[in-house]
Formats: sequence, structure tokens, C-alpha cells
Amino acid sequence: MSRSGFQRHKSLQGLTSLLSSLQRVLSTQPEVTEGLYWLSIWSADGSLENESFNDVLQRLIVPRILKDEGVTLLWKLRNASPSARGGNASNGQTPEHGGPCALVVRLRDVEMTWTSRALQRLAIGRREDDQPRVFGTEVRTYELIQRYEGQRGPKAKGTCIVAVLLEPAAGADQDIDSWYRREHLAMIAAAPVHIRTTRYRLRTGLVHGANDRGPSLLALHECVSAEVLLDYAIQHGAIVKETAWSKRIFEGAVTVERTIWDITGKYPQGDFKLDTL
Repeated sequence: MSRSGFQRHKSLQGLTSLLSSLQRVLSTQPEVTEGLYWLSIWSADGSLENESFNDVLQRLIVPRILKDEGVTLLWKLRNASPSARGGNASNGQTPEHGGPCALVVRLRDVEMTWTSRALQRLAIGRREDDQPRVFGTEVRTYELIQRYEGQRGPKAKGTCIVAVLLEPAAGADQDIDSWYRREHLAMIAAAPVHIRTTRYRLRTGLVHGANDRGPSLLALHECVSAEVLLDYAIQHGAIVKETAWSKRIFEGAVTVERTIWDITGKYPQGDFKLDTL
């Protein structure tokens, strides 16, 4: 072998060794699961008007969350469901039907929730100086199960979310997962109002003060808009027709709750323009 050929051979050996080392390092990296942090938020004493309450969210809370490197996206939601109310003395300061407003934070890794100072403080509803806030909060944290793109494709965006909370009957988790994957999602996607569905499972113990007793399964169905959704329901009735399988799922479930949310803001991580609002 010539000297130049020998050098090329040694270089190839070195490159192969480097690639093998990288593969070993990558293979030992822990797997990460995308997470979701759902924060219901409301005026605790009813003293804030809608405009000033929204200003508190926009100026103080949203920018702080977006500075966290583990955050990929934040949605600001307004509850469009009938009878949605915040906490008051008559209902024990707990929101009904999800409360009037929510911040939904998508996380690269659900495990980072317990290390995020901003998310932890929001969960227990205290200020930096440990003084009570003028709003109440309720938190649930979830881990990703499945993301299902509808017929409109991954670039399509909607302005409405239908959230379905479900607590399955004992031993029914696998049946529900099969129902979603083999029947229900395809039927939903056939409706022109549907854009995508993302499914989550409740993850407990990550946030001090979180409501770990909530329904264990959450499905977020992103739709074109609440208006289009309503028009379609008026013309066609139910978005998805009942089947023998869906009837068994819902009749056997411990709890099922559906709420409709308007997306009033959608911010990617690092959107610091909000600081100057």
C-alpha cells in the first residue's frame, strides 16, 4: 500500500471510530417525552375586569414562561363553553368547566416541569415576594401519547380547541387507546372542521400544588374555529357519529368532560416582544 493510500486508510479508520463513539454516546442518552402544562387561571375575587386581567397575563405571566428553554409553544385560551366560571366563594374558589381562561404550555421534556421555577410558582399561585396573587390557578401536567394530523396537513392552524377529559373504567386503558388509533381519529379527521388531535396522559408528582387527581386522559382536538364548528354541528349534528365501540367507551368511563376553547394567543419559545407590551 502506498503512503497516501495508507494515510487514507488510517483516516477512514479514525472516522469509523469517531462515529462508533458518537453512536455509543447517543444510545446512552435518556429518552425524553413531550409534556403539556395546563394552567387554569381566573380572577380570585372577581375584582379584575377582562381587559386588565388579560393585561396581567400578557405582561407578566406569558413572557416569564416563554423565557424557559424547555418551552416550545404557549397557547392562551378563552373558555367558549356555556357556564364556564372561575373560582368564587360559592364553589370553593375552584373553577367550573375549566375556568374562564387557560395557559397551555408545550414542553420538550415533561421532566423539566419540576425544575422550572416559573411553572412551579404559577402552580401554587404565589408572587415572587410570597404575597397572595389577585388570581387563582389550577395546574395539571401531562405526557404525550399521540399526535394525529388531519387531512389539512401539518401546516394548517386553527383558532379553536375541543378538550376532552376522560377517566377510563378500570382496565380499559388499552381498549381506549385502540379505539382512538383504529376508529375514532379517522372518523374525526373526516369532518372538514378538524385539523389535528393530540393525546396526553396525566403525569403526577412533577409540580407542587398540581391537581394530580384529575381525569387521566386528555385529547385536544384543534379545529378551524368555534364558529365553523358550531355551523357544522347545526347542519350535520354530532361531529362524529356514535358507534358500538364509542358507546362502550363512554358508557363505561368514570368521567367524561368536553370543553371548547378559543385560541386568543399562540407564542413560540423566546418570543420576547411580549416584554414591551
